[in-house]
Amino acid sequence: MVSSQFFSANAGQQSSSPFLPRGTSRQPVDSPPWLLDTLFRNLSYDLEQVADVIDPILTAQNHCYRTDWYVQGIVTDGRAFLSTNINTDRAIQVTLCGTRWLLGQSGRCTVALPQAGLADCHAALNFDPQKGFFITDLGTDGGTWVNGRRLAPAQRHYLQDGDLIKLADLRFEFLQQRCDQPVWHLDDSF
Repeated sequence: MVSSQFFSANAGQQSSSPFLPRGTSRQPVDSPPWLLDTLFRNLSYDLEQVADVIDPILTAQNHCYRTDWYVQGIVTDGRAFLSTNINTDRAIQVTLCGTRWLLGQSGRCTVALPQAGLADCHAALNFDPQKGFFITDLGTDGGTWVNGRRLAPAQRHYLQDGDLIKLADLRFEFLQQRCDQPVWHLDDSF
């Protein structure tokens, strides 16, 4: 996971984070532009593709209706990666392209979630190019829940935009963004 505190959501506001003590304020932190570096690597340094995905990444928080936390699956040109704000700084983090990402407390997980009660490797989020994103519980005590239904260990659950996911006590929304269609459409009638 690569993070950019430069794009941190709500920097300097009072915390409603389960990761920080109540009343703790976040201070903006200067950091290198890792978000753009990762996007350029994910998208083979194609400036037009980066331009297509940057807005959905930066505005993902605006699409959360039930929680302040999200994991967003982004698909572009047949490749998939994730962005999330689930961390102590609420900074946007972006993964490298892939088809499987582990979620849990361990630093070995692609999406390391600093939340008590989570297993080291709690769940796997996967991408199937034909069917989309799905989540699988890895046999944890705290369980993995989607829209109030607990998943059996190793059960695949295909996700829809806006699904509410609960890993132990951590709740977040799953957002999807397909950026396969170009923004500009050429009209041959000119």
